[in-house]
Amino acid sequence: WSYANGLITKVDFFLNPFLFIFIFFIIIFFESIHFYFVHRLLHFKLFYKLFHHIHHKNVSPGPWSGISMHPVEHILYMSTVLIHLLIPSHPIHILFHFMIITTGAVIGHCGFDGFFINKKNKIPLGHFHHQLHHRYFECNYGTIETPIDVIFNSFHNGTSADTKKMRIKRQEVHKI
Repeated sequence: WSYANGLITKVDFFLNPFLFIFIFFIIIFFESIHFYFVHRLLHFKLFYKLFHHIHHKNVSPGPWSGISMHPVEHILYMSTVLIHLLIPSHPIHILFHFMIITTGAVIGHCGFDGFFINKKNKIPLGHFHHQLHHRYFECNYGTIETPIDVIFNSFHNGTSADTKKMRIKRQEVHKI
């Protein structure tokens, strides 16, 4: 409706094919950053207690635990599509955006790193990265598409050295 009535600027593939395709990459990048900050917000004590604890009851996540969350949490995650009110895009971009945020939650919790053919990972699926978040809780808030966990010192790569660093960090936090 907003596109049809000229309230949102629309990008046309035939007028600017480079920008049209580039917006898909912007969406992936923006979604990854948005997810990180919403996820960190949901780990603040009040938000965790009210909303996010439901999702973390899944200590051994499977595909359905990706969408097992409080309705407020869904609203926060889905708010990422509001970026289309600010950046010129096309309805196809919005459909793509909704597709990656809905299927991404299921794929990110599926418990498998990928779909292997001839011992080669042909289709990356679940994120070991996020499996570690469910196991250790205070790490890997974001996705693997951006290095934002590395930037904010919340990255855990699964090694025993990172586990040890995380446990020390956790002890320091709980001393305060």
